[in-house]
Amino acid sequence: MVNSGSIYVDNNGTTEMRCEVINAIQDSLIKDWGNPSSQNNPAQLAKQSINLSRKQISHLLNCNVEEVLFTSGGTESNNMVLHTIIAKRYCNPEVVISSIEHDSISLYARHLADQGMIRLTEVPVNGSGCLMVENFVAACTPNTKLVSVMLANNETGVLFDVSCISQAVKNAFPEILVHTDAAQAIGKIPVDVESLGVDYLTVVGHKFYGPRVGALYHRAGAPLLPLFYGGGQEHSLRPGTQNTPMIAGLGAAADIASRNLYSESCLMQQCRDHLETRLRETFGDKVVINCAQSPRLPNTSNFALLLPNCRSGDYLIKEIIFT
Repeated sequence: MVNSGSIYVDNNGTTEMRCEVINAIQDSLIKDWGNPSSQNNPAQLAKQSINLSRKQISHLLNCNVEEVLFTSGGTESNNMVLHTIIAKRYCNPEVVISSIEHDSISLYARHLADQGMIRLTEVPVNGSGCLMVENFVAACTPNTKLVSVMLANNETGVLFDVSCISQAVKNAFPEILVHTDAAQAIGKIPVDVESLGVDYLTVVGHKFYGPRVGALYHRAGAPLLPLFYGGGQEHSLRPGTQNTPMIAGLGAAADIASRNLYSESCLMQQCRDHLETRLRETFGDKVVINCAQSPRLPNTSNFALLLPNCRSGDYLIKEIIFT
């Protein structure tokens, strides 16, 4: 995105909503004003909009519509998975996560560990920013109830082999539940819950040109308990009147991501590779592209400039953007 002479390069932080998504939200604000839990005609329109969005997200993830739960965003989705482990009142439950999870996983898990409610193990990445499957298996015990590992890292762009991690830990301990935070991956690489073999997957709309709401995939039969109580919305798992317009926007973003994934992923990678080529041409051995040999998101580059008194932004503007 280019605006007022600036170039926005923080799409892993948040993305600008697409025009089609904005239109879907605006249309829903006008026509879907009814309470989807009611039985009147306006309510049925709102319910139809929510059902369509659920179908669009299920198509994106390759899951059943009943397995999609709408939430306020990634933090709630991630917290809900961890909360389930506590609410199930397992005896001495253990949780294994990577050491670079989003704060909504790591901080909550550490809090629960500090309270003596779980035993927590954090698996570190190696020098290439990768997670080793065997380290996750080694960290698991018969008391391990949950393994949570993000699908892609927001800073390095490194992709983690969640499919192999899930298969390996479930082969060793079949009762272990596996969660992945796919916030950074959706809309950039294929995300298929069947291929990943996970029980839970977090969806964050504003990471793929949608609104700031989210969803949680939960495999049929996997335990899931609500964070709070109220009405019967979302199968009583996420009570509260649904935010229909934002859900409509999330569905529209998911639909676009499904249709345009290949072409946009290729374009992202071309832009990333061009940037890294120009960095090397401009700075030579004074630039280090971190994790360049690891599997990465097509849109993410992490680099260091080895220059004295370096302010990277100034160098990039002078040497890269305008040459």
